[in-house]
Amino acid sequence: MNVAEYAATVLATAAGGFDPAPMVIMAAALGAGLRRRHVVGASALLLGGTVLLGLGLTLLVGPVLQSVDWWGLVRHGAVAAWVELALGVAIGVFAAVRAVSRRRGTAPEEEKPPARNAWALYVTALVFVGIVVFDPPFDIHVAVAAAQPLPVMVLGWVAWALISQIALTLLLLLTVLGRQERFSAVMQRAWARISPWVGVAVTVLLGLAALFLVLDAGRFLLLGHFLVG
Repeated sequence: MNVAEYAATVLATAAGGFDPAPMVIMAAALGAGLRRRHVVGASALLLGGTVLLGLGLTLLVGPVLQSVDWWGLVRHGAVAAWVELALGVAIGVFAAVRAVSRRRGTAPEEEKPPARNAWALYVTALVFVGIVVFDPPFDIHVAVAAAQPLPVMVLGWVAWALISQIALTLLLLLTVLGRQERFSAVMQRAWARISPWVGVAVTVLLGLAALFLVLDAGRFLLLGHFLVG
């Protein structure tokens, strides 16, 4: 993979790992009156921590991940089919629970007040750094970046963190410049409007993924062939 192909992979996986939640939390903290320096510090901790974690995992386990034939592993025999079936059923149940809860009109929880404690904001940033390892685009980039020279790898992870957290990056930049108020208010209002539709889209996608996994595994268990070989 040349540098141009790697850059395209960085862009694609970072876009796939986009997460607006940290920006919403930081914007809410600003609205609650938390000092700008703490919002800047927590945002920098989240972005820098993501870069360092990505680099560390790439150097430690990236070559191993790159050497595994993942496609062959998940397409190999009845064991893979049963694992896929169990995963499909679990995802389907989760999607069904989401759909039923929405249909019943379950009252949303009261909005929790944004964190006014600076330490809570830093801990929240560290939590987001920690859970990024469960994000498939992050894991894919860990494996892909392992084949790159160290300077390119570092630039790749910096770009990945900034792009996947582009909303937070913009908020951080505007906060440093002291022009964050309008952006913060606009982004919070926009997220409040689209979040219900995002929830519907996530439920539908989960249902479709579950259906495909069940059909794919069922075809192998019944006929000996996966839908996608």
